[in-house]
Amino acid sequence: MQILFALTNDNLTRASRTQTELLERIEQFTKQNLLSTFNNNLDKLAKNPLNFTESKEINLPELILEILIDSGLLFVRKESHEKHYQLVHDYLVKPIRQRFNLEERLLQAEVEIKQAEIAKKQAESEKIISQTQLNIALKRQLAVAIVGIISMSLSTIATLGFWQRTIFQKQVADAQKYRADINSMTAASEALFFSDYKFDALIESLRAGEKWTNIKQSLGKNHLSNDTEYRIAASLQQAVYGVKEYNHLEGHGDVVWSVTFQPEGNLIASASVDKTIKLWTHDGKLEKTLEGHTDSVSRISFSSDGKYLASASHDRTVKIWNLQEAEIKPLNLKSHRDEVTAVSFSPDSKILASGSQDKTIKIWSKTGKLLRTIKTKAVVNSVSFSPDGQVVAAANANGTVKLWNLRGRLLATLKHRNGNQNYPVYSVNFSPDGRSIVTGGGDQTIKIWRFSRNRVILERKIVGHKQEVLSASFSPDGQIIASSSADNTIKIWNRDGSLLKTFAGHGDKVTQVSFSPNGQTLASASYDKTIKLWSLKNSSLNILRGHKHRVLGVTFSQDANILASASQDNTIKLWSRAGKLLKTLQGHTDRVASVNFSPDGEILASGSYDNTVKLWHLNYPEKIWSVAHTDYGTDIRIGHGVGEWGSGGVGEIGCFVKVGDFCIVPLNKIISLLPNNFTLLPQFNFSTNQYFEEREYSSLTNINPVGTLHATSVQAEVANRLQCCSEAIRNICINWNWNINYHSVYPIPKNINLIGHSDSVMSVSFSPNNQIIASGSKDKTVKLWNRKGKLLKTLVGHKKWVNSVSFSPDGKMLASASDDGTVKLWTQDGKLLRTIPAHDNWVLGVSFSPDGQAIATASYDNMVKLWSINGELLKTFLKGSSDSVTSVSFSPDGQVIASSSYDGKVKLWGLNDGNLLKTLSGHGDSVMSVNFSPDGKLLASGSRDNTIILWNLALDDLLEKGCSWVSDYLHTNPNVSDSDRQLCNNE
Repeated sequence: MQILFALTNDNLTRASRTQTELLERIEQFTKQNLLSTFNNNLDKLAKNPLNFTESKEINLPELILEILIDSGLLFVRKESHEKHYQLVHDYLVKPIRQRFNLEERLLQAEVEIKQAEIAKKQAESEKIISQTQLNIALKRQLAVAIVGIISMSLSTIATLGFWQRTIFQKQVADAQKYRADINSMTAASEALFFSDYKFDALIESLRAGEKWTNIKQSLGKNHLSNDTEYRIAASLQQAVYGVKEYNHLEGHGDVVWSVTFQPEGNLIASASVDKTIKLWTHDGKLEKTLEGHTDSVSRISFSSDGKYLASASHDRTVKIWNLQEAEIKPLNLKSHRDEVTAVSFSPDSKILASGSQDKTIKIWSKTGKLLRTIKTKAVVNSVSFSPDGQVVAAANANGTVKLWNLRGRLLATLKHRNGNQNYPVYSVNFSPDGRSIVTGGGDQTIKIWRFSRNRVILERKIVGHKQEVLSASFSPDGQIIASSSADNTIKIWNRDGSLLKTFAGHGDKVTQVSFSPNGQTLASASYDKTIKLWSLKNSSLNILRGHKHRVLGVTFSQDANILASASQDNTIKLWSRAGKLLKTLQGHTDRVASVNFSPDGEILASGSYDNTVKLWHLNYPEKIWSVAHTDYGTDIRIGHGVGEWGSGGVGEIGCFVKVGDFCIVPLNKIISLLPNNFTLLPQFNFSTNQYFEEREYSSLTNINPVGTLHATSVQAEVANRLQCCSEAIRNICINWNWNINYHSVYPIPKNINLIGHSDSVMSVSFSPNNQIIASGSKDKTVKLWNRKGKLLKTLVGHKKWVNSVSFSPDGKMLASASDDGTVKLWTQDGKLLRTIPAHDNWVLGVSFSPDGQAIATASYDNMVKLWSINGELLKTFLKGSSDSVTSVSFSPDGQVIASSSYDGKVKLWGLNDGNLLKTLSGHGDSVMSVNFSPDGKLLASGSRDNTIILWNLALDDLLEKGCSWVSDYLHTNPNVSDSDRQLCNNE
């Protein structure tokens, strides 16, 4: 133990020792240990001699070091060309020093040395062994000593077992603490998100993600549960796809009255009660602070070329700032006798208008010359030029908007009334085409006015804000309107008055909103002393639209690249992983309730209210291949798979079908139909000049027992007129192309009808080996089919509708869920294993866990339950949905269950503790089906709102997206903490 003791310090920390230092200690220790134990072991050696007379030379000190390293007590690293050794953890230091005191070990060593000397003298005097025997004995003793050292190491490990268990327990405790911390972070993110602080919610979720990443690196996955990762991913998913704010600019010391974008350039300007104007870059970096006003700066306006900035202030002045100057000094415009509340450059930047509480509008040249004063009867809150620069609009405190020409003549008056009461108008702006005017006022409304030939007509009143509308403006393309309000929100509207979005996040009144020149960003100023930047780009949930009625089922292909959806519109749609519509499958005559891919991805099974199951062959590419041909064209239609086509000479083609029931061998003018056993079927002798119209296909079909093959021979001159993709016949076409002189093979999706149920088919499921399809029906039965459509067995036992069927991962069991409240487990050949009385109401969904040891059930009683395959209730998820649960799906790692509900929500549950991890909101109606992708990175949900939502649960992707979103904020905001500034450095 001296060796271990040598690796400790007095301050209870680990010491680092060189190999030389440790070898010296070990050599000293082994000498003492060998001599002290020799006398005790001598008799044992004599009675039980080892079976060797010579031994290989052993480097004992190095062997001992290897033993200690292998025991897990030490680790080694190479520094400066020499190995250094250290205990694996500081936790080991204290018990080593407490139990194995240095002084006690030295005293014991002295005793052992004396005993060894006595033993040696006794051995010499009695001549018990010869020198040769002594050498052999010493070598044997060396082996015994090595065994003793190993035993000592094991004893040491056992002695320290408690401490190592303590270490293990501490690691577990650390993992639990970290998990609790993460749960707190995700809960905080949730609270922030639903309190409309979505940007802060994203930051909090990113903190949780970073912490989780660090925990995995330090503790590994032994003490961690993947449900925590799903919790973080779901929290990030909500924040990433729900946030619109991507930066907030902090630096003003008081209310920010105004914000505007530089028309050409990279600057954002803001004006504040703190008497300053600040210039920011688009990424949020403070570029410059303009000082000069002696009171609040109320409004600012860039010239159209972006070279000048005009500011209005309560100090009764207007200032023009030349931004091209190295040292910016303002041009002072003095004439107003009260606070200046508004300022605006004309579109050509040659003049500007200002409005004041002195009830005047003043027109100035860019050089500061006062050109005209227009007297009004009310305080002016806002001024704006028409796009042609010929009209000035002024919003007044008396509830009117007045339009003036540049000579000061009143053109029109707009009355912003609500009933008989006048409310102040705070904002007025023209549309880019000059044909419309938008105003915002104290009556909490936005009004759109039609302006033509100096006449103004109220076009639309928009209601939605809960307090005064302080600002309203058109986007650069004139298609949308942004408004800000004393209710702390910003709203985006269509011109028809429909609300598109509401941005919440400011902690106080939002004084002004401004569009960026490209219309992709919105800046807002607020009483909360900040400017916020909002993205108008679509980063919303990936919502798949295309079905015309309710989506009843969703499922992923095994490679997770294709999603199939079943709908009440009688169709099945295939979507890419990114949400692009690939194909629509039509054929069912009633609503499609369920879809399921075969594990090999070749077939999609669908169950419908038309009482049928259909098998759709999906693995055909758009064009398979072509073969050369030099004779008259031939059009061959095949309905049983894709074969290999080859040219065997002039006019000769052979087809060898992969999965079909026949071969086709056209030989010159004779087409022979042969089944797999090559029994000759009826032969058709076609003249090369004969052309068969589509109406004649039926006669060929009647002769052919296969029933799906059509063959025609046509003249080359008319071959290019053939339509090979007939909607009436869904199969594969081979079409002669005269111009290119080859046959091309094209697929048309084909389905096999499985007819046998006497009522609606509610659910379908493929066995893992691709060979069996199970279907559950309202006719109270489960049917098993092979992939060619043959009915294998009908399982009878349920007393009411069968709503869901699911194969176990090994294919040995099948679970069925029914309206009779039970789940039945069947063998793969249809024998009933057991009946589980699962719920007191309809069981709407059932799913096996990935390890096949448990099943989850969803019920009309609003509950999700977890069962062992022996029928034991393992867990009831108590914080259930507020309405019936329609389906359940396990994550691929078996750590999480997703459930869908009539309440329009998707919920994620952790299997370790049964807690609700996350509620996903996004659908506008009941969610009928939910399904994890096989890689666990996506969750699909189908709803009565006719849509599918793809929920992104890929943590790494979400962290990357989240970090990209907040990148500007983390790098430029002066109030970001040092730890947060490093938040995404590892991403």
